[in-house]
Amino acid sequence: MNKTKHRSGRFRVGLIVNPLAGIGGPAGLKGSDRTDTFEIAIQRGGKSLVAQRVSDMLVALDESDHDIEIVTASGAMGADICSSSLSNLSYQSIVTVPQATSSQDTYNVAKLMVEQKVDLLVFAGGDGTARDIYKAVGERQTVLGLPAGVKMHSGVFAVTPKAVVSVIDSMMSHRLVAARMAEVRDIDEEAFSKGRVSTQYYGEMLIPDDQLLVQCVKCSGLVDDQLMLDELTAYVSEEIDQDTLYILGSGGTLKALKDSLGVTDPTLLGVDVWYQGDVLLRDAHESLIYELIKAHKQVRIILSIIGGQGIVLGRGNQQISPRIIRAIGIENIQLISTQSKILALDGRPLRIDSGSDELDKDLSGFHKIICGYEDALLYEIRYTE
Repeated sequence: MNKTKHRSGRFRVGLIVNPLAGIGGPAGLKGSDRTDTFEIAIQRGGKSLVAQRVSDMLVALDESDHDIEIVTASGAMGADICSSSLSNLSYQSIVTVPQATSSQDTYNVAKLMVEQKVDLLVFAGGDGTARDIYKAVGERQTVLGLPAGVKMHSGVFAVTPKAVVSVIDSMMSHRLVAARMAEVRDIDEEAFSKGRVSTQYYGEMLIPDDQLLVQCVKCSGLVDDQLMLDELTAYVSEEIDQDTLYILGSGGTLKALKDSLGVTDPTLLGVDVWYQGDVLLRDAHESLIYELIKAHKQVRIILSIIGGQGIVLGRGNQQISPRIIRAIGIENIQLISTQSKILALDGRPLRIDSGSDELDKDLSGFHKIICGYEDALLYEIRYTE
């Protein structure tokens, strides 16, 4: 489950700044990846504008009406800029880094951000920084790049620092923000040494799209609920991994998925367990599911949303207990829903009632919800005190 967690309802923005980002551009170095970048850039009169670009973003956030907390690292990797730019919003430095930072520091701080469960990880830099972030977080954390480097071929960057603010505003205002995987790319150094400019693919990270889903063509083109459902189940069926055991929740959307997978007489108001084309458990109870998952290395849970109520867990799927979820890992929960169900919530958050307050807290935050072919959005599950 691609998600982030709230603390007391406050939106937490992780901030990682590469202090050397962009310094190689004015110096004609084509990037800031070389170990001697700083020395050469200074000799050539170069300077980094990353601090100013990050400050522009922070000032705009500081002037907003939202309850935001910035989580960052010490010194030039974030805390210094927060100290000089923020007057209303709070920030905390979760780690002390050396004065002369390296790509390893970026990697280490990014891994800490995942543990902190920030709602959005914003990093300021270029393609090299994006690669470091990707190595640390993979697809587990929603990220957005603040463009501040020399090379920015990756698709994970906002168009401007203010665009980052716009995305955060949309997420906090509970507008439907599309979620998509975006490529991390960087210059192919070997090709570049031979005079050819080409990029190399390194992976993909989850980003909030800069268009609101309700304004996208792919949303307006599906006006029929059944068409939406058919597209959704067809896509999820194609993405099924035959080596993974799937726990399929209850409800009409999951029944449609079970039909798409060829399940005979699928359970509507219960939980089925599917593996490699066969139903291993039909209308299963908790203890049977718990015993079965012990025999499988890869297990995923697919859940849908109860229309109108917006409840994900604890209504009709109590068979998927806290101990099962803990054993599988919350990152292996996949949420699916038609766009119409999400739109019908009218901005209200999703809810959970797993029976464990601790698990409910861990499941709170913004999650990726698959709606169709390469069509997903970020939406909040909110823990109720």
